[in-house]
Amino acid sequence: MPRYFLRKNRSPTYYNLAKYLSEKNWRSTIMPFFANFSEKNLDYNHEIANQLEFKNKLAELAQTYCPDIIPETKLINDQNYPFILKKIQKDNSSYLLSNKIWILKPALLNNGQHIKIFNNIENIKTHFLSTKRMGGEHVLQEYIASPHLLKGPKNEGHKYSIRMFMVLTNYDGAFLYPNGYFNIAVTPYNASNFDNLTSHITNEHLQEGRVNVIQIPTFRYDLFKPLYPALKHILTRIISGLLIKYPDMYISDTKSRKLAIFGMDFMVDANQKIWLIEANHAPCFPITADHDLQNSLYADFWRAMIENFVLPIGKKSALQLINYQPFERLN
Repeated sequence: MPRYFLRKNRSPTYYNLAKYLSEKNWRSTIMPFFANFSEKNLDYNHEIANQLEFKNKLAELAQTYCPDIIPETKLINDQNYPFILKKIQKDNSSYLLSNKIWILKPALLNNGQHIKIFNNIENIKTHFLSTKRMGGEHVLQEYIASPHLLKGPKNEGHKYSIRMFMVLTNYDGAFLYPNGYFNIAVTPYNASNFDNLTSHITNEHLQEGRVNVIQIPTFRYDLFKPLYPALKHILTRIISGLLIKYPDMYISDTKSRKLAIFGMDFMVDANQKIWLIEANHAPCFPITADHDLQNSLYADFWRAMIENFVLPIGKKSALQLINYQPFERLN
């Protein structure tokens, strides 16, 4: 009987994999060295994972290899902000009297924490001069002020982002799960109010105790199908950039197979151009049975993960025998 070692209380990823391995009649073991699949198989190369998850590193990667897939982005911190802001003013002098908007995000945080939106450079300067702000590495990015909107029940427009799931292995490439979900802001979009971020930031946990988004599977929207090829192409280019920077990121040793799951977030503008916004390593998957997406998305996702990645590792299967359906190869 195959065994796994995954401490359920350590992460939502471990919890879900353990749940669906139990469904396959795998047994839990308290001794990791007896396991056919264990946490060591999820201990993916930290440097490569951080290159995607840390917003400043993802921006550097994209700016180097595929700059057109992300909005204009500056790497900004406590030391260089005067020079960055001065350069923005010089390079964008024609925009100083326009409505160009900027969004400031901490490089290492998720869930919309400490995000700020500014409608002019002077307000950004004031923010950096404050002693009450968060310090450290940030990205300052041109805000997509004219997003594509979805109509609500009262015919108002609602901003949304798209979350997709990518699996990165150290042995056979990167793969995209073809179904994801829309994060749709509950609050109608307000292009003139940046004090209330609920209509602008499509994170599930933006405010504790309050629902900020509605999550709808991508297959329920007809508009997703024509967007999917461009979205997949963006991820293919990111992976190509990773391969150039880390030419040894794939190995052939079947004893050291490791993988990582990323939640990849995209925004669509009013012209229906897709932008890559961020990546989340081992995102916060739901663990409760009553979650809205549990039956419509996640049950199939985790079973596909088990069949395509966990079982082949546990059984030490030859790579040529792995089908990977419904995952699509990105490289």
